[in-house]
Amino acid sequence: MMVDPATTEKRGGGKNLPLRRGEILDVIQFTNQEQILCRNSQRRYGYVPRAVMLHLDTDIYDDVEIYG
Repeated sequence: MMVDPATTEKRGGGKNLPLRRGEILDVIQFTNQEQILCRNSQRRYGYVPRAVMLHLDTDIYDDVEIYG
């Protein structure tokens, strides 16, 4: 998922992950209606508000082999 580019950047702190506009985050767990547990590119974990997250429209095919 991606942090909404229109959101304000947040410093984080405590159990919250710092946020940068447009940053791609790995979702670890959908914890409740308001928060998601995520990991950023620096491998830091923390909670992120669902309201600032956008779904990415990407397809992932881990089990497909390409023969050429």
